[in-house]
Amino acid sequence: MELNEALFSLFRTVRTNIIEGVKQLDSDLSPMHLKSLKVISKIEDCTGQKLATFMSRDKAQINRLIKELVNQQLVVKTSNKNDGRSQILSLTGQGKTYLDKFNTIEKQVFDTMLKDIEPQKVEFFIQLAKEFKSNLQ
Repeated sequence: MELNEALFSLFRTVRTNIIEGVKQLDSDLSPMHLKSLKVISKIEDCTGQKLATFMSRDKAQINRLIKELVNQQLVVKTSNKNDGRSQILSLTGQGKTYLDKFNTIEKQVFDTMLKDIEPQKVEFFIQLAKEFKSNLQ
């Protein structure tokens, strides 16, 4: 198997397993919605621009996504005291609940993936992935 085949196969399998777990949530949220909740929770004073940059997505696409998350009462927008042109995004209680469920799904997928893999091999893979990324930037 070539490197590209191995990576794409791994990514596709991880994505498929996460999507299957998300389907069990019995909600109409996509993995993109849930990943957005995770990013919003991690970025300090998260704005639409910060979210778009982090996710490497078009600002218009992110604005539609934010609108959906606000309409579903998963995210609230508050005035940005440092920049009156933008708003700070934060999770509601319900948003945090869905994020917790998504984190559980991800943990289950990765725990299954890493079953019977030595910790040293995992650390080596992480280091190698960082080097791959660095070479591409």
